[in-house]
Amino acid sequence: MRLILGLLSVLPFPVQHMGSGDSVQPRDTVSVIDSITPALPAGVEVDIVGSDTFVRVQSVGHDVMITGYKDEPYMHITTKGEVFVNDGSLTTLINSNRYGDVDTNSFVESPNPVWRKIGMNGTAMWHDHRVHWMSPKRPAPIDTIGTVLEWKVSMSVDGVATTVAGTLFLREKSSVLWWLVGFAALLCAVVLSGRRRKEFFALTFLMSMVGVVVGGMQFVGLPDGARITPLILMFSSGAAVVAATSMFMQRRGHASQHIAVSLNAGAGATLVVCGWLCADQVRAAYVPGIDQEWLVRVLIPALLGIGFVATIDGVTRIMRGSTD
Repeated sequence: MRLILGLLSVLPFPVQHMGSGDSVQPRDTVSVIDSITPALPAGVEVDIVGSDTFVRVQSVGHDVMITGYKDEPYMHITTKGEVFVNDGSLTTLINSNRYGDVDTNSFVESPNPVWRKIGMNGTAMWHDHRVHWMSPKRPAPIDTIGTVLEWKVSMSVDGVATTVAGTLFLREKSSVLWWLVGFAALLCAVVLSGRRRKEFFALTFLMSMVGVVVGGMQFVGLPDGARITPLILMFSSGAAVVAATSMFMQRRGHASQHIAVSLNAGAGATLVVCGWLCADQVRAAYVPGIDQEWLVRVLIPALLGIGFVATIDGVTRIMRGSTD
């Protein structure tokens, strides 16, 4: 029963697709804008969001027309900030999947734009196959600086033909030595689990709260429409609630110690699942939503190390029927 309680403490926090930008993933490719010709007027900005995932145009008081893969009208931002997408454009359908893996057989292109309003904030953000590598396989760079390809995206600003040109690069992965943080965290947790039980439970809670903060930073670090499912935030929040409850039960006396141990094991298991699901962020050149990548590179190994010890400690003590 105690073991079941520990396992059930993981379940109230399932993964849900809360974000709308789940194609923004840890990756080693990055698109960089090299030039915009002619220069944009004040009030218009173009950038890349999510390493190479989205092209974003922000316009205030200008008319911007973005062209698709066949030079057809694709997206339109009016001077009033209204944003439209052309549902009669094949580009709209193809851009719905990162690798263009869509059924185009039944699609009939319209010779005239079929505009659908999608926003009122003057911001158009779309997935564009021209700016990224069109395969899940790792690309091979064509030179020593990591160039994969050069790209161009065309648009008109107040009727002036404008070309955004850039380069897709392959970046080196971060060091494997980041995983040593997890080993250090594991050793610390092992020592505390055997000698200082209150501090050990507090460590699980503290690690969960760090995950909440870093996960929150990662989630809000991306704009609306590009936000990922906040796995670190969700699992860390769940673990923090369970760990806080375990600390409360630990302080209630001997009769509650088995419950406290079970809950701490559940919090640890939640951290392990979180670390396992997000492990690819440790070494990826691009970490979604956060400029301080080192925070995530430190956090995830630490979650795994401390979570593993908390889980094993709880399960073994539950099976032995001992909380000493």
